[in-house]
Amino acid sequence: MNKCSKCGTTEEEILETGFVGCEKCYELPKVREAVTKLFNGKTHKAN
Repeated sequence: MNKCSKCGTTEEEILETGFVGCEKCYELPKVREAVTKLFNGKTHKAN
């Protein structure tokens, strides 16, 4: 079970609730994979 090194939130908690604990949570492998699938490889571009 992977958990965020900054806030301690686990990948399972994030995937179950849809809420991340902090910005570092996005670096967790399963969370990164889920976000990539959700946005289908699209990237944010500032105007």
